[in-house]
Amino acid sequence: LPTRVNKIKYMFRLPSFTKNLKKEARILIQTSLVTFFSMGLLGPIYAIYVERIGGDILDAGIAYAFFSCATGLFVLFFGTSPFFARNVRLMLISGYSLFFLGTVGYLFVRNPIELFLVQIVIGVSYGILEPSFDSVFASNLSEAEASRHWSLWTGGTSLVTGLAALAGSAIVAAYSFTVLFAIMSILNFLGLLVAFRILKQAPIGRETF
Repeated sequence: LPTRVNKIKYMFRLPSFTKNLKKEARILIQTSLVTFFSMGLLGPIYAIYVERIGGDILDAGIAYAFFSCATGLFVLFFGTSPFFARNVRLMLISGYSLFFLGTVGYLFVRNPIELFLVQIVIGVSYGILEPSFDSVFASNLSEAEASRHWSLWTGGTSLVTGLAALAGSAIVAAYSFTVLFAIMSILNFLGLLVAFRILKQAPIGRETF
C-alpha cells in the first residue's frame, strides 16, 4: 500500500528539475522564460500600438505576416543548413542577439513601414532560435525525461506569457509604450547574458550531437 501511495503522489507532483537535467537545459529554459515574458508584455495591446504609430488593422496584419513569413523562411533555411548544424550553439546566441536588437528597434519606430522592418528582424531571430533551441534542448534530455521537461518548458512559457499580458497592459496604462519597450529591451539583454553561458557548456567548434 505505501508503494502505491508513493506512485500516486509521484503522478500528481508538479513538474520540477531533476538531477539528470543538464545545466545547459536549465539555462535554455531560464532564457526562454525571460524572452517569452518580454514579448508577452506587448501581445494583448499590439493593435493599440499599431494605431498609435498611425497604422490600422490592415497594417497590424501586414506586420504579423512579415514576422511569420520571415520566421518560416529562416527556419527552413537555417534548419537545413550544414553550417547551422555544425554551429548550432553559436546560432542560438546569434538568434538571441538579433532578438534583443529587434526589441530595441521598437523604441525607434515612428510609422508602420519602420514597424514592418522591425518585425522582419524579430522574425529572422525567431527563425534562428526555433531550430537551434529545439536542437540543443533535445540533446540534453534522456528519452525517459523528455516528456516531463518539454511539458515544463511549454507550461512555463504559457504561464509567464499570461502574466506578462497583464503586466504589459498595466505598464502602458500607467506610463507609455516607450517605457514598455525599454523594459522589454532590458529583459532581452538579461536573457542574452544568460544565454551566453551556453557557450561555456560547449564552446564553439566543440558541438556534441
